[in-house]
Parts: sequence; C-alpha cells; structure tokens
Amino acid sequence: MHLLVTPMRLRGIALDVKERGRYPAIRGNVMVNSTVCAQLGRATNMARVDVGMPLDPDPLPPLLDATLAGMAVTGFVLSGIEYIDGCAYAQSWWCREG
Repeated sequence: MHLLVTPMRLRGIALDVKERGRYPAIRGNVMVNSTVCAQLGRATNMARVDVGMPLDPDPLPPLLDATLAGMAVTGFVLSGIEYIDGCAYAQSWWCREG
C-alpha cells in the first residue's frame, strides 16, 4: 500500500507536532509481515517501507512487534520497536494517503 510515512519519535523520544511537521514524509509501500527476528529471537510482525528497487536500502529501520495503534479517516498509526546501532527504541509511524 503506497502511503506517506512520518516517524513520530527520534531514538525513542516523541517528536512534538512542529517537529513532525518539519520531518519530510517518506513516500513508499508499507508492508507488514510475520517473520522470525534474530534481534528478538522469536517471531514478530515486522513493518517496513519499500521505496524502490528490491536491493535499495529501506529509508527507515524496520518496525518490530508492529501493531495498529490507531486508525481514522485521515490515516493510521503503527507502533513498535526499532533497532538503531544495536539499541532498541520505541517508534510509531503516522501513515496516510498522499
């Protein structure tokens, strides 16, 4: 599903409305799949944003333990955990049409 995606946190710290507004939204295909995750050592729902060719790097770290946190007419929020440099951080993505 092609959407605009805006991360709502930076290394686990929530961004306020102005900070989120300045963050450039990423246009891409949002995919959620169940997979075995080496970092968690178990199966998890993993969300990722694909923006191009199969070998292109993803613009955002994968969202592990992804769950639907909220949904409205204007879009939805996926929440979960992202790993950056070996550290786990809370993260949410605001996903909407664009």
